[in-house]
Amino acid sequence: MSSSGWATEPAGAAPDRAPTCRPVRSTYVGLFLTTLSLLQLELFLTRIFSVTMWYHFAFMAISLGMFGLAAGAVYVELAKKRNPHLSLERAALAFAASSVACFAAELQLRVDPERNLLATALAFTLVAVPFVFAGIVICIALTQFPGCAGRLYAADLAGSAAGCLLAIPFLNNVHAPSAVILNAGLAMLAAAAFGRTRRRYAAAGAAALGVFAYFNASAKLVDVRWIKGGAYAGDALYEKWNALSRIAVGRFETTPFGWGMSPVYKSSAPLDQLYLNIDSGAATVITRFNGELRAVDHLKYDVTALAHHLRTNASVFVVGVGGGRDILTSLAFGQKRIVGVEINPAIIEALTSRFADYAGNLHRHPSVTLAHGEARSVIEQSRETFDIIQASLIDTWAASSAGAYVLTENGLYTKEAWEAFLNHLTPDGILTMSRWYHEAQPAETLRLASLATAALMELGVEDPRRHMMIVRKQDDSETGQYGVATILVCRRPFTEAETDRIVSVSRALQFRPVLTPAFAELPEFEAVATPGRYERLVATYPLNIEAPTDDTPFFFHMLRASDLLKPSTYQGMNEINLKAVRILATLLGIVVALSAAAIVAPMMLSRVRRAASPRLIVYFAAIGLAFMMVEIGQLERLIVFLGHPIYGLTVVLFTLLVASSLGSLKSEKWGRWLWALPLALAAFILISPPISRAFAGSSAPVRIAVSAALLFPCGFLMGMAFPAGIKAASRNSSSPQAWYWAINGAFSVVASVLALTVAVFWGVTATLITGLTCYLVALLALAVEQRRDAAGRKDPLPPSAALPLEGGEKALLGKRLLPL
Repeated sequence: MSSSGWATEPAGAAPDRAPTCRPVRSTYVGLFLTTLSLLQLELFLTRIFSVTMWYHFAFMAISLGMFGLAAGAVYVELAKKRNPHLSLERAALAFAASSVACFAAELQLRVDPERNLLATALAFTLVAVPFVFAGIVICIALTQFPGCAGRLYAADLAGSAAGCLLAIPFLNNVHAPSAVILNAGLAMLAAAAFGRTRRRYAAAGAAALGVFAYFNASAKLVDVRWIKGGAYAGDALYEKWNALSRIAVGRFETTPFGWGMSPVYKSSAPLDQLYLNIDSGAATVITRFNGELRAVDHLKYDVTALAHHLRTNASVFVVGVGGGRDILTSLAFGQKRIVGVEINPAIIEALTSRFADYAGNLHRHPSVTLAHGEARSVIEQSRETFDIIQASLIDTWAASSAGAYVLTENGLYTKEAWEAFLNHLTPDGILTMSRWYHEAQPAETLRLASLATAALMELGVEDPRRHMMIVRKQDDSETGQYGVATILVCRRPFTEAETDRIVSVSRALQFRPVLTPAFAELPEFEAVATPGRYERLVATYPLNIEAPTDDTPFFFHMLRASDLLKPSTYQGMNEINLKAVRILATLLGIVVALSAAAIVAPMMLSRVRRAASPRLIVYFAAIGLAFMMVEIGQLERLIVFLGHPIYGLTVVLFTLLVASSLGSLKSEKWGRWLWALPLALAAFILISPPISRAFAGSSAPVRIAVSAALLFPCGFLMGMAFPAGIKAASRNSSSPQAWYWAINGAFSVVASVLALTVAVFWGVTATLITGLTCYLVALLALAVEQRRDAAGRKDPLPPSAALPLEGGEKALLGKRLLPL
């Protein structure tokens, strides 16, 4: 070993000849830091995409990660580099530098899959570049040192696991774009560890990136320039990034703000309020409050407050504290106890710390308790019952302003969630939720009523109509504000006096009753609350208004797959849902084009495809489709259980990473267990819903542990699939293993969008069943290949071909199914 710490090459060896060297300890450090940085970059992008684009672009980060890694591996195969140390150093430097450069360039683009396809494709191409260089690093490290591949693989796995665990603390404490820069510093440290000729420069670069990230957090030299809806002015009074969102608080001087303010209310003066923007797509207000309740009397004139006219001196559970508006409403009506639950700790911090005095220190009011958590989980863990459970336009602007959010699951708007809420009401308690009301097509309000009907019938109510009332505030043509409808649901029938009270209040405030036990504004509302007629209405209504379930938690998406073939779908009020479908189609087109250009085409133009087995092509394509279908299906199912996309993404990726990697390592010894994979997936599909329901009220650590236990068996067996295919391919010395890798990578990338499409239109279970079917096809193709190979082989295999996959080859090929 030389004084530099690197193993010595043979004397006189050319720089690009294959060195007879081994990795040293710094090589393990370099690989560890590379995979840590790689995974954190992927998770950071899911958070930033949620601000600059939309939440479902978390799946595009997965796609781009997988695309880059596969493309990097293809490059290694085609380039035939001979000096692994020098190649590792150069690729690691390129990974670090491109992480910052490409990210900064992408932030300058206005990405809009609906209107600007060219900018969108360019943005995704830029983001994919660092992943390509990371793929080169990982491929070289795990294939060029076969004698030490096991330990290198352990470093790879440890780095990826560390990235999973560290990503959330990073996002909770660092300005997200600055976190990307700091993460590039970690990648530069990896280059320093790999380095032979540029170690000092790489170390200096890492230090420079760390300093730059520190100053960028305040200077915002690299920051979001475009957000959903347009350019970002950067004029916020306060900004905070965390793992759940980015919040920005700004000035908002106007007349008293309300989602559904009565036209009767006339303001004499502007009210001092602040605008709290969440991920540039959802919003609420913080109202200046000095303890004088008369200052917030305007809240009594909002249609969202109707339940307070029926229940006084009540205990209230507020879903989504936001800026504290519903808390103030409860105080204005003199309610005795208010429990407010907010999933986002940054919002709680803004309300109770940064703007605590401005907001009247609501958390210190003797009647108010504020809690951080996911509302559905919190209430299922609670033994307390409430007189009012209120949720006012949760996910409002994010859902309606651009339509893309209709792709996002929401565990609050499912039949199972409403059953949980109704079960935590007092005998006279009221569940009240408010949503936008579009007069030309009130499908969203009908779907709320459908949820109430389905949940009530599940609880044994024979006539749901007697248990619900809906009132709306009409569109305001002067302000351009949409109408808002509020539904009131009670486990016991509303009395005639209560119905008269709501009608009287509505008349006084110039609201319009939509549905009461004695009145229906439209025949559809009468039908949706009547058993028998409800089922017929759901089957015949132009949009899908059936009650969402935990298996189809897409409340805002109302198009059926069959609707896309009807000309009437492209007329009227379907534009919001059609935007979502167009975005899915755009994403699919982009990932297909990128995969074809960077993965498939280079291999097609080479000679390796000539020796490819059609059966193995089917096998590797099928397991590529299957893995992503199962992974995203599990992610969709567990997001509802865990309460938020970022938690679901982290838990699912971490568990599958560890389980699949262990499965890959044990594939030679326990390889025959691969044939049990369909049974394990079938068991997951069948048992995960009841287990999730049983632990829905548990604490977050318990739910994470349950999720990991559900995922591990499937992940362990899925990790055996790729090594099994490569073992079958290795029996032929001319077998194009890189070509199979490319096929697997290309279909995995495409599957990441297809899986979301299947989930949106047919449900999460359908996505999992599709993945299961693909695995069955793959195993059938593998069985045929093995039988043909056994039948056609006349001579015994040479010793080298008969040996099982060892070390890095098995570990690498098994692990690269994951987007990490």
